[in-house]
Amino acid sequence: MAFVVLAGRESLAFGQTEPPSAAGSQPASTEAPARIKYDLLTFYKDNYFITGFTKSVEAKIQVSAKFDLWPNGTRSAVHLAFTSKLLWNIYRPSAPFAETNYNPEIFYTFFHHKDRYARPPGCGFFYERFGVEHESNGEEGKRSRAWNRIHLESRFACYTDSALFAATSLKIWLPFPSHENRDIVQYLGYGELMLNVGSEGQKNWWSEADIALLLRKGTSRVISRGSIQLDARWRPHYADFWRFTPYIYVQLFSGYGETLLTYDRSVTAFRVGLGLSDTSTRSN
Repeated sequence: MAFVVLAGRESLAFGQTEPPSAAGSQPASTEAPARIKYDLLTFYKDNYFITGFTKSVEAKIQVSAKFDLWPNGTRSAVHLAFTSKLLWNIYRPSAPFAETNYNPEIFYTFFHHKDRYARPPGCGFFYERFGVEHESNGEEGKRSRAWNRIHLESRFACYTDSALFAATSLKIWLPFPSHENRDIVQYLGYGELMLNVGSEGQKNWWSEADIALLLRKGTSRVISRGSIQLDARWRPHYADFWRFTPYIYVQLFSGYGETLLTYDRSVTAFRVGLGLSDTSTRSN
């Protein structure tokens, strides 16, 4: 769900652009022109390192970022994003990687507020998003898994004056599975719903914390064909100069599709670790 408010709003990420100065015969102003800065590379989905504590529950790593292809000051944006998810058998001899999933995507976003990720007054929509994405495990033969999707997403949130919030996002997709996993929609379905509650920007001991529930339901008539993922994050309050403190990150996953290789096998895993994420624009 996203590190844009913490990383993107406070400072430049890894690049910036600024509009050229106006040309003409008018006399130069004695004041320096205002500089408009755009964040080009920012975090996208949650970034974390979490682990179970037995050989049967691997460590899980997710790294995700997006690049602004159309820097501008409007409510429209086009991003190129990439997310990588890894399962790492750190408790086995030689600590091999069990699986790696790769998820590049490109999408257009329309924001409902001029400041994009600024908190809406009261209740309101954050954005609508339309894009295409590819996801695969980068393997060949019997272990190959891949699919392409066209997706549409919308996010709605409500805030109180004390920075408590509740948010929901709905993402639906039209999938194009590969021949190795044509039945993937029976387990992952045609969309996902996220429910999210928490607080941000508090100057007390709990500072920023939230809980998010992610639900998927496959097209199969079997009720259990789907998944539930519960994420809990907490970052204690530190001085303002230390805004990039990692979160304590807890995740419980149960069901199908945690990774592509095991999309048709039910998995239950509880993991704890550290994460870098944002609350209000999670899954953004």
